[in-house]
Amino acid sequence: MKVLLINVPYPFNEGPTIPLGLCYLAAVLEKEGFEVQILDLLVSSFSIKKIVDKMKEYKPELVGVGPITISYHNALRAVEVCKKFGATTVMGGCHVSFYDREALQEAPYLDIVVRGEGEYTLLDIVKGKDLKSIDGITYREDGQIIQNLPRKFIENLDELPFPAKHLLPLSKYRAYKTGCAMMTGRGCPYNCTFCVGGKMVGRKPRFRDLKLCIDELEEIVFDYGFDLVNVVDDLLTINHKRVFAFCDEIISRGIKVQWTAFSRVDTVTKELLSKMKEAGCIFILYGVESGNQRILDLAKKRTNLEKIRRGVAISNEVGITTLSSFILGLPGETKETIKESLDFGKSLGNWYGYHILTPYPGTEIRERAEELGIKILHSDFSRYDANQAITETKDVSAEYINKVAKDFYDSLQTTMDLREEEHKKQGTLTQEEKDFIELKERRIFTWHILKRDYIERHGKFTGSGDPVELLAAEIYKLHSISSFMTKDRTTEEIRKMLEESILGYKKDDNSVTWFWTDLSGRRRHHEVFAHAH
Repeated sequence: MKVLLINVPYPFNEGPTIPLGLCYLAAVLEKEGFEVQILDLLVSSFSIKKIVDKMKEYKPELVGVGPITISYHNALRAVEVCKKFGATTVMGGCHVSFYDREALQEAPYLDIVVRGEGEYTLLDIVKGKDLKSIDGITYREDGQIIQNLPRKFIENLDELPFPAKHLLPLSKYRAYKTGCAMMTGRGCPYNCTFCVGGKMVGRKPRFRDLKLCIDELEEIVFDYGFDLVNVVDDLLTINHKRVFAFCDEIISRGIKVQWTAFSRVDTVTKELLSKMKEAGCIFILYGVESGNQRILDLAKKRTNLEKIRRGVAISNEVGITTLSSFILGLPGETKETIKESLDFGKSLGNWYGYHILTPYPGTEIRERAEELGIKILHSDFSRYDANQAITETKDVSAEYINKVAKDFYDSLQTTMDLREEEHKKQGTLTQEEKDFIELKERRIFTWHILKRDYIERHGKFTGSGDPVELLAAEIYKLHSISSFMTKDRTTEEIRKMLEESILGYKKDDNSVTWFWTDLSGRRRHHEVFAHAH
């Protein structure tokens, strides 16, 4: 059976994230001998035509999509198109794991919903097992929606092959410099009311063998050319002994790579953070959520303000950049508690920011909204981006929450812009500030050429001339991205991408054609070449 997995797009602020879940699904299917392709529409323009063209060219018998909540509507559009070609349509991921019956009721062109961990569930489907015998699915039969028993969590994660990242357009992710995702374990013992992590991957942490984790890290760095890795475990620092061993293995193998992690302020020590920094950790996201203890307790965070202060202070002392992430609009929120959170965030001495409470399917917030004093305003999932108010409390309106968030980010942006402008004039920018500005501008430039398919649509030229200057001139002519992207700067960015083996070109007679590179197996090819010579 031929299988197509589609990565549908979503709006984002932080940067495009490699669809690790789809890569694991693909890897398990490939291991069993099935042919799999991934159509990644996140790092390119999104169009129904692209899906139609892929269906005509590849002719898959099964199509799978794994949307997050905000991309659910795009996933529905995708499976509707694919169903017209006669493919079996399957949808999985966090959103539909807790919205399975509704999804099947809304979409007659959707055949099966996979709930929870999907690797072996999808494998059973592709193998053609009787649907009645497959745990972890919801499906339609004789006009009825059937919800089978939940599937047990995978006990031994080492059974899973490395995620099939080679099926992705990795050079596009490298161009954006957002890093490459990897997982060392699954499970979160906490049960915060706004999160489905524990329900989705279990309360009991399960860990991969550390040797396998570092082998995969080497593959990401040496085979695929990433210099930043995002460890996406829900809570990497839950097991200190293991994190120390993880870091020691990176150091002993001499892997020079920067990496990031998610953590809780009450699960770190100075010794642990020092070791993580030594091994290359440059950034940690802390879910702080609120500066009011009562709201933290209602959210079941199982921590307190003093632990938060101590954890952030230790991180600052060690020198790892951290971001304290807050949520506006949690149960019990008032104008006074919002001010407490704003003041608390400012007092911590690290980066901090605010998302807005979003009642995702499966969360306790959504299931007990009325009891918790939360009013859910609508279920337009295309607006569930955590940047606009979907809910309100009896004391705080959606309009007020939106205004607080907007005022905060407008003020932050203005302050940063003024500071940057002043330091540029005075010539007092630090190297770190220069690097940050350059990265920000690189991402703006990259996103424009990715989402407009500039390389694919405008990367062929006839005649003579420097290929870099030809491409840069064409891109600059097509779209003036921003005041900082002069023609010379555009040329500079294209040349950097060529030097970094992100872009390449080939000359044929009197023409030049640019393309995104494929670095799959780069290290192995180099090793073979070196041995042969």
